[in-house]
Amino acid sequence: MEKVIISESGYNEFKSFLDENDIKDYTIRINLGGFGCSGPAFNIAVDEVKEGDVVEKINDITFVIESKLIDEFGGFKLLSSEENEGRGLSLKPIIESEGGGCGSCGGGCH
Repeated sequence: MEKVIISESGYNEFKSFLDENDIKDYTIRINLGGFGCSGPAFNIAVDEVKEGDVVEKINDITFVIESKLIDEFGGFKLLSSEENEGRGLSLKPIIESEGGGCGSCGGGCH
């Protein structure tokens, strides 16, 4: 089973983003950034493979993810701007969480 799902357009846009930001090493770690009103937030960083990581190479880009994040979220989908309704690149879990984290924002979610 794929742990990182990315379309050709998503791959091309993401690789262009890396190149435009002068990223030379295409080893990209997917991290849990925290939880907010809309659920979990994820971020990326250039990093090295560590023991216990799940590694998925797609063309020139190597994605590394802690195995506990794979267990919890099933993997990740990297969406292009077009796939994300024009809102830029987006990283989403394969297993969507039930509801958001509205308890964490003082009940201001609607």
